[in-house]
Amino acid sequence: MRDLDSTLLRAFVTVAETGAVSAAAIRLARTQAAISMQLRRLEDDLGQRLLDRSPRGVQLTEAGHLLLPYAHTILGAGADARRALNAGQVAGTVRLGMLEDIAVGRLPRALRRFSAAYPQVALEIVVDSSAALSARLAEGELDLLVGDPAIVAAPPLMTWTQPLYWVGARGFVPSPDTALSIVAFGGSCLWQQQVLTILRRAGIAWRVVCTSTSLPAVQSAVEAGLGVSVLLEGNIRHESMRVLGRNDGLPDPPTADLGLFTRAAPHAQAAAVQTLQTFLCEELNIGLPEGRLAETSAVTP
Repeated sequence: MRDLDSTLLRAFVTVAETGAVSAAAIRLARTQAAISMQLRRLEDDLGQRLLDRSPRGVQLTEAGHLLLPYAHTILGAGADARRALNAGQVAGTVRLGMLEDIAVGRLPRALRRFSAAYPQVALEIVVDSSAALSARLAEGELDLLVGDPAIVAAPPLMTWTQPLYWVGARGFVPSPDTALSIVAFGGSCLWQQQVLTILRRAGIAWRVVCTSTSLPAVQSAVEAGLGVSVLLEGNIRHESMRVLGRNDGLPDPPTADLGLFTRAAPHAQAAAVQTLQTFLCEELNIGLPEGRLAETSAVTP
């Protein structure tokens, strides 16, 4: 059994996270043709179709969704080895704020790897809404923040877009004769308003059957078959949920805009904050060119 080629996996992960070959090509500093060729080589190697392609972008197939967490693990292990060998004497405390949608995805697992590579860096993590995290950043209670750039009242160090996916319970099949049942996020969720606008423009009747500000509650309602919702890839429970799409009569879902924010850290903490900042750039933007990463690392708000 051959080892999976990490270069091909990086191309696949970047396309999955950006939702387009063109965007992945820019991020990886490659041509679109080169990225497309790498995707075909990976699909040929695995004997599985990983992506559905259309003029409007790409979407993961069932096999693609299954491969994605393994690809993250394989690429992350290589990066972790480099970090452990170059950890040096980085030490200090870093206070990180995250949205709940990010906090229950793959990032917490990545942060455990960060702690293993940098045992002298103590992480203090706060999970809250973007508005609340924005206030904490302004008051000097956070060093780094991952949140919604439309809500956080600070210039982002960098921004990126992640695709959202329609999801329903494993046995859920939308009916064209009845209004689409929606499990909605409450509060100030901008993604939810985009979802309803997209359905309205597509001429799809809908009704909200459940509303919650809690991500686990939304996930549980979807698993119970109450209706459909939109989730980030890392929040989809594939053992109990099914990704829905055009074949189910649904329009393309919106995307999620996220930003990384920081503030000047005291000298004693600066190295630890910078190290976590670089780590987050790598984890949230796998394949980001080194020149761009160095450029963002030099920015101060």
